[in-house]
Amino acid sequence: MKLSSFIKQSIMTNPHQYKSRYEPLPSSPTELLRTVQGLVIHGDQGKLYGVSFSKRQLEEELLRNVPQMLDRLFQIDESPLNTIRLPNLRLIGMCRDYALLLVSFLRHQGIPARLRVGFANYFKSELMYEDHWLIEYYSMEEKRWIRMDAQLDEIQKTHYRIAFNTEDMPADAGYLLGGQAWMLCRSGEQHPEDFGYNKNWKGWHSVKGNLLHDFNSLLGLELLPWDLWTELSTKKYSDLNKSEKNLLDEMAEITVNPDVSEKELLNVLSQLPAAYMESIQSKLRMLGVQEQTEITDPDTLEPKFFIQSVPKTGNAVLPAKQPNDVLMLTGCRQNNLKNIDVSIPKNKLTVITGVSGSGKSSLAFDTIYAEGKRRYLDHMSNAAKMQEFIEKPDFDGIQGLTPTIAIEQKKGSQNPRSTVGTLTGIMDQLRMLFVSIGKPYCPYCGVPVKKDSKNKNRCPVCGNLFQALTVSVFNANTHTGACHVCSGLGFQYKVNPASIVVNENLSVLEGATSYFGKLRGKKPTGNWMVGELYAIAADRNIDLDTPWKELPEDFKNALLYGTGDKVYRFQYNSGGRDTEINRPAAGAVAHIQRLFRESKSEDNPWKQYMYEIPCPVCHGELLCPEARYTTMMGYRLPELAKMPIVRLREWIYSLQGLLSDNQRNKAGEVLQEVQIRIDNLLQVGLPYVTLNRTAPTLSGGELQRVRLSSHLGSDLIGLTYILDEPSIGLHPRDHHRMIDTMKHLRDKGNTVIVVEHDRDTMLEADYIIDIGPGAGVHGGEVVSAGTVEEVKENSLSATGRYLKGEYEWNLSNNRVPHEWLILKGCTGNNLKHIDAYFPLHVMCCITGVSGSGKSSLVFGTLIPALEEAIKNQRNYKKSYQTFEGYETINAFVQMDQSPIGKSSRSTPATYIGIFDMIRARYAKQPKALECGMSESHFSFHSKDGQCPACEGQGQIKIVFQYMADHYVTCTECKGSRYQESVLEVLYKGKNIAEVLQMDIAQAVSFFADVPEVRTKLQLMEEVGLSYLKLGQSIATLSGGEAQRLKLAKELGGKQKKHMVYILDEPTTGLHFQDIEKLLLIFRKLTDAGHTLYIIEHNTDIIRASDWMIDIGPEGGTGGGKIVASGPPDEIKKNTASITGRYL
Repeated sequence: MKLSSFIKQSIMTNPHQYKSRYEPLPSSPTELLRTVQGLVIHGDQGKLYGVSFSKRQLEEELLRNVPQMLDRLFQIDESPLNTIRLPNLRLIGMCRDYALLLVSFLRHQGIPARLRVGFANYFKSELMYEDHWLIEYYSMEEKRWIRMDAQLDEIQKTHYRIAFNTEDMPADAGYLLGGQAWMLCRSGEQHPEDFGYNKNWKGWHSVKGNLLHDFNSLLGLELLPWDLWTELSTKKYSDLNKSEKNLLDEMAEITVNPDVSEKELLNVLSQLPAAYMESIQSKLRMLGVQEQTEITDPDTLEPKFFIQSVPKTGNAVLPAKQPNDVLMLTGCRQNNLKNIDVSIPKNKLTVITGVSGSGKSSLAFDTIYAEGKRRYLDHMSNAAKMQEFIEKPDFDGIQGLTPTIAIEQKKGSQNPRSTVGTLTGIMDQLRMLFVSIGKPYCPYCGVPVKKDSKNKNRCPVCGNLFQALTVSVFNANTHTGACHVCSGLGFQYKVNPASIVVNENLSVLEGATSYFGKLRGKKPTGNWMVGELYAIAADRNIDLDTPWKELPEDFKNALLYGTGDKVYRFQYNSGGRDTEINRPAAGAVAHIQRLFRESKSEDNPWKQYMYEIPCPVCHGELLCPEARYTTMMGYRLPELAKMPIVRLREWIYSLQGLLSDNQRNKAGEVLQEVQIRIDNLLQVGLPYVTLNRTAPTLSGGELQRVRLSSHLGSDLIGLTYILDEPSIGLHPRDHHRMIDTMKHLRDKGNTVIVVEHDRDTMLEADYIIDIGPGAGVHGGEVVSAGTVEEVKENSLSATGRYLKGEYEWNLSNNRVPHEWLILKGCTGNNLKHIDAYFPLHVMCCITGVSGSGKSSLVFGTLIPALEEAIKNQRNYKKSYQTFEGYETINAFVQMDQSPIGKSSRSTPATYIGIFDMIRARYAKQPKALECGMSESHFSFHSKDGQCPACEGQGQIKIVFQYMADHYVTCTECKGSRYQESVLEVLYKGKNIAEVLQMDIAQAVSFFADVPEVRTKLQLMEEVGLSYLKLGQSIATLSGGEAQRLKLAKELGGKQKKHMVYILDEPTTGLHFQDIEKLLLIFRKLTDAGHTLYIIEHNTDIIRASDWMIDIGPEGGTGGGKIVASGPPDEIKKNTASITGRYL
């Protein structure tokens, strides 16, 4: 080919709007190579450079062309391209990204260059030859093509022990072009399985794919691997006919020739099917890389049918005939269980109840489920199970145990890609439905496309080719189906500059910006962000005591957006030392963008400064155009994903009457499966959720019910299901549905064991086991066991008295409110422009059926309003018109069901602030003073005293392939977390590990003479946490326990005159006896003039409240109104209130 062909920028390497940024680039190939290596870092090589990457950073590997890469590079750092960036400021890429960018730079300097695709054997790979892309440039002086490996810098060359010259690679360097690999495999000199990307992607399809990509690159079409979907690329090698193999042979011969002529390339190109280039060009248009015409609005493709209402039906299941035997446990001693014997009837619904911390979970989860899991692992292969590490629960014997399935209250994945649709499998079924009977349209012409071949469709008007519909096309979690701009997320994050300034009336020193924080009285070298601020202020002679709104605009812009190339000299403290640096000021916006990108935390702390911008291409629908422009009787998959489940059920039933016999034959079984799974979601009380509802937004109770619904459709029998408080988050009206669900599982022939405090559930149980009588060391015994009637008649059982209605609380001193918080025009989510009056200085419960709008009103509207009014935080998504009556409030605290922290090292003792006091006591003991031990020796966080084997964790993580990780007790420290020398130091006869093993009740007695410790422990007792151990991981706490621990910490701090406490179902996990203790705390708070707003379903708490706001009447679109408001005694007389009927 003419060299000029390789100087001209291709459609993928053309920098377009960034061409002017190429001006500072060096001119020589070697210098350009160094430049690229200072801009890109391989996603698999972070450790070599001392960095690790977040998921958000790794998505940069999906960027297709140079403009997209440069756009992201300048978002990370505005520095010129010839600046060698720190590893954490580089673009995350693959070998292709290094090569593509270098080819673009070389062509810009007039140097002929091309990207080459093949395989390398010089990496430490699981394959002989690993997929690898590099570049060639033409030396005018030497009259030859020189091959460069753009990825291999000095660090990687040392790591991989590269001896050859990577800037002028010799023929024996260990690199084979795709054509060479093809020829060697065809001749039998190499096996196709020696070539690939990894052990899961290797063989002929990898060899053929790299040959085609190398050929395309010579034509200036440097596509991503998954962008090539022509029949020649997707066909299996065994399905290729003789002429196709001959054509690929010819292609291989010419691509391995460095001086391949244009005539040879065009000759092979002419033999390819016409659809080969057409499909590539169509793909480039769909990706927006190539110029395209305006696309059609997908909502106008086809008329929608009318969705009819259908009657609600339940799932009828015939009882399975099973032997009437029992699950027998003897000598159970796990945790606080006191050598108890328990018999649980099989194929029955059994409730295990008792006060919080009595040992219910120790029996159900830590003994029965743990033993079931251990036995399952025992039947796995020796390589996978690592059985010698799996600890056996402490018991003498278990007879009659069937395979166990635990459905707990734990928060699930924080991955926004995990949704109700994926968790239940409904989305998989709908994808199959659209593949079988969906009608695909052309996005440009708005007309149905026609089948062109097995894997292609063609528009009859514009002639564009589109990939045929497959399940992966409708899956936003695949390269095939994801929108190419947002990678299947539906939105993009941008920094909101306005969110940085929280109060324009304050000066920067007083905390006008949340980014810099309050600086009054703090060192001007506190950190590099503050150092940058003071440097700009000093340069411009700005008084930082000036209110933000009075500062010069150019100074404010400099703080937010940086100062360009102007270099500042400033100091900051790093690791206890003052450090000086000279560099341009990047500004808060750039720093926040970078820090947000790098954060690996699921609760990204920089997210508060970001706002979500709907993807400009998919408009929040996540999918590629082929999927978004496919209809079924006028409805598209993204529309169905947004429907509430109850509405989707009506759509399914209405659709069936409109299908032809042919469509019904194709999709009948899939439709039936969708119906069953939707009915199961309704059965567990989730009519309001949508399929696109993400897992992080589900409460623990909702997530448990979603998981439970997936088991209802299973045909498995003879299992032991163990459920953890399935009534949590359910309105009393919906309890019967959950109870019916558990009976459904039982009647199919399964044993159902439920840890529960709910009265209605216990009354419907076949068998009850009451564990107690107290918590912690005062529990662990079987107080009562038998049928409901037998437990009722047991005089020793408080549960029996509760079930008989003999247990009452005398807490009915209701207050009459005289002051109000008033929110008018509330419209968040499903709220229907309501005016809400919240009483002050009382305990107010916000109630309503599941999905009615309680959280939308409290967490989505009231809390943002309070944040703006009390904390001066700007509310940019205001979903109300006015907010009044907050003037008397000094502060507010919200306590939801979210985990306190992700670290397994955090404990109740560290969280409430007593661990430092305890360590100080140990450091003063004679043995510690004799050995020169400080307080740090008694911290399992510090290397001074922690066990080196487990690094103070007390556990070792065992990784299982395809299963959740398993933790086992450290064999070195026996779970104590400490070195043996530390454990020799005693305080009152106990070492530090023994103290951490104490529960709160024991610790109150142990530290009775240490008031500052005892007082905080007693608060934990009062909120119903007497059974927690001082040293247990906070990650093990339920949502309710975490919330009550937050409350105890708040009560132990300095309280302001008028506090507003906002809680979300604080009774989660509490026995009715513990609820009474919690109510006493609430009453003390209102007696002191504070205000409580509690989202709650527990009727005992609601009855004891001073005021109610009942939202409804139904969930989802049927809710969002205030049905009733007033004292509970009045609400229970209100016939419009569903909640009132249960009071």
